[in-house]
Order: sequence, then C-alpha cells, then structure tokens
Amino acid sequence: MNRKKLTSESQNSAKQPGADRRSFIKKTGAVAAAAFATAVAGVSKTTADKVDSSKEQMDRLSNQLGILEDADAIRKMHQAYEFHLDEGDYEEVVALFAQDGEAYFNGGIFQGKEKGVRRLYLDNFSQGLTGKKMEPAPEFKLNLEQQREQIEVAPDRKSAKARFHFSMQVGTPIISDSQLIQMARLQGEGIVKWWEGGICEVSYVKERDIWKIRRLEYRVTGQAQYTPGRSYSKPIVVPAFSNTYPENPTGPDKLA
Repeated sequence: MNRKKLTSESQNSAKQPGADRRSFIKKTGAVAAAAFATAVAGVSKTTADKVDSSKEQMDRLSNQLGILEDADAIRKMHQAYEFHLDEGDYEEVVALFAQDGEAYFNGGIFQGKEKGVRRLYLDNFSQGLTGKKMEPAPEFKLNLEQQREQIEVAPDRKSAKARFHFSMQVGTPIISDSQLIQMARLQGEGIVKWWEGGICEVSYVKERDIWKIRRLEYRVTGQAQYTPGRSYSKPIVVPAFSNTYPENPTGPDKLA
C-alpha cells in the first residue's frame, strides 16, 4: 500500500517539470504571437500611410503639371486673340469669349458674347480697323514690370487670371456725308487713327475643358497721334463713351 502510494507520488513529481515547461512555452508563444501581430499591424499601417502619401504626392505633381499646361494654353489663346485682331478677324475674336463674357473698353462695358462683345468688335472695332499691332509711340514705352506677362491659374483649374501688355492702332470713322469720305472708307481710309498702349487684364473660365475669356479690360497708359517710323508723337486724350446702347448703336451696355 505504501509502495503504491510512493510510486504514484514519484510519477507525479517526475511529470511536473515537463508540464511547467510546456506551460511556459505556451505562454511565451502566445506573447510572441501577439507581439508579431502588433508588429504586422504596425508595418501594414506604415505601408498604407506610405501609399497614401505617395498618392497625394502624385496627385499634387499631376495637378501642378496640369496648371502649367493650362498656363501655356492661356498664353497661346492670347496670342491667337492678338493675331485675329491684327488680321481683322473679329468673328474669330468673339468666338474666344464665354457666353456670359464681357469686355471693358474706353470707359464702357460690353456685356454678353452675342450682344455687347459682338457689338464692340464687329460694329466698333471693325469700323476703325482697331486692334492692329503697332510699335509703342516714342516716350510711351512700358517699363519692364508693365511688359512682364502674368498668368495665374486657380488650384481647381477652372478659372484663371492673366495680364498682358498691348500696343495697337485704334481708330474711329470720320463722321461725314461727304462722298470723298465715303469713298475713302471703301479703301480703308476716312478714319481717324491713333496709337494706344497699356495693360490688358483678362479673366478666364473653363467651358467643357476649353478656356474662354470671361472678362477682358484694356487699361490704357498712353494715347498719341503717331505714325510708325517717326521719332516723335503727340499725346492726345480720347473722349470716353458718354452714352450707351441703343442710344449709341455701337456703344456699351453700361458706362464704367
């Protein structure tokens, strides 16, 4: 009886150290697994953050590239505007405006592409052959800051503003019933012409991914009687619009 009891206790005593080791290993394994899971989660989060950061950076670079492309498109558009003015293609000029576009010229505001803007270029500019490129009159040259073009595209790339200098011929028909004057008009003469220069400020809007002129304003810094090639010019003051359409058939919709 005692021998059996002793044997049983001896066997239990012999098994106990192994059981303790297994328990320790089990606990250690659980702790290691938990630590590994935490580490994996940390790595995953870091990787996700890096992916998000890379995507944000790519989006930012893509947007910056798009803004540069927009600025270049606007620059080319203004060159087209000046080209069509110089050639007298006033219909092409009007086509560059947005439907609700407007133009500020000589103290008047011409509103709406198919109304005011068309009236300005087709009825007003065309009569005086206004818009032809002309070298600056002596003593009226813009300084370097005024000559520097500026183009600013909005972050959302839906609107933009720009600033360009201009130097052009402006004219108005001589009002007379004289047959000689009427014949002269047929030859592109019978027009009082002068030089005008300054800053052209333009705002743009994107319509179906195409840039259009929303608002164009001529800020005149000098006007003079001048013939290209001469070394002198005579400063003049040209009266601004004093009445509006329809009282003035070629006048603005509002006075600025």
